[in-house]
Amino acid sequence: MTKQPTPDMDKGGAAEEALRLYFQQLGAFVVRGVKVRAGKDHVTDIDLWVYTRASVHARHVAIVDIKNKKRAKGYERLIWLKGLQAAVGADEAIVATTASKEDLAPFATRMGLKLLSSQVFKAVMARYSGASDRLTSEDLEKMWRSVRLEGGETLAARMETNLVEIGLGLSFTALNIWIDEAAKLLVHSHDHERVPAAVARAVLLCASLVAIAADYVGRTTAFGDPESRRTYFREGLVFGNAADGSASRYLGFAERVATDYLDKTGAAAATIRSGFQRAVENLPVGPFIDFFSRPAAGRELIDAAIQLEAAAFAQAAPNFAGLPPEAKTIIGLLIDYAGLDRRKFLRAADQAISRGRPNAETDINDGTARTVSEPPKDEEKGPDGLLL
Repeated sequence: MTKQPTPDMDKGGAAEEALRLYFQQLGAFVVRGVKVRAGKDHVTDIDLWVYTRASVHARHVAIVDIKNKKRAKGYERLIWLKGLQAAVGADEAIVATTASKEDLAPFATRMGLKLLSSQVFKAVMARYSGASDRLTSEDLEKMWRSVRLEGGETLAARMETNLVEIGLGLSFTALNIWIDEAAKLLVHSHDHERVPAAVARAVLLCASLVAIAADYVGRTTAFGDPESRRTYFREGLVFGNAADGSASRYLGFAERVATDYLDKTGAAAATIRSGFQRAVENLPVGPFIDFFSRPAAGRELIDAAIQLEAAAFAQAAPNFAGLPPEAKTIIGLLIDYAGLDRRKFLRAADQAISRGRPNAETDINDGTARTVSEPPKDEEKGPDGLLL
């Protein structure tokens, strides 16, 4: 399907969209236009943030800087990109440039950067420009600007803040934030008689980030036994950090205090521990802990993330009921976490969220929705010369 150019998208945006499709066809999860902040200051933007599952216990994050200009200032961009890579902790940085007069390859090698040459860049543009059945980032932002949340904040501003967490690094902190944000948006939808499609797309994108963050933080326990994985995710989701054993230290401290000053027999300490475990099991994050700690969760999570992202940007209307099983599982967990009824959001397709043009706020009740499908699979691997 050939997509008409978006009026809000400039030449640089068109190049970013084409490169995003290129990396997605290689099996990567890609986010475009991530703002990097230091405190309250906006420092710069990451054109593309590319996440791949290298193996059962290894993940790879690359950032891509794209300059589709006649005078791209290649050398300067290489130096700048190396600094950005260090700032966001990416495993790899790639520069895609149209600069053909400068021989940037030797300098890029010295800097430890990958270079997408002008010839390969042009081939990617020719292959992927205007050939997508997806909405662009500009399309979604335009839709989100039309939605006002509680307090007067636009949905566009809220989603920009959510994406900033990517630049700060994938962690339990980011995972907890994205779970909460997706739940808040679901509650916003529930509180309105008709669910805006723009909000549903935001939920899908937040849900994709939940899946990616869970996959990333879980990589270190890939070979652990089920109980150790449960403990890891329980501490991370309840306390926000599992790496330093903070939860165990807090619990141990409470047990020692009870033993020293309340009950020398240790019975009170045992009661505290068993009570803590029961309380955690009853927390709304309990189902997330169960799912994330499953042995095969990593593969399911990356599949779900790609499916959810595709649904967020699909031309077809969002339809939670029509999602593939992996993606629907994440949505179901988020609905449960928000304390809502799954039936409201996981209805049959004829009652799902309706299709609408960009910048139109449509709802779940007009019966025109179509099932969201995964992006078309292409056997081509793209131009040679770029390895993730």
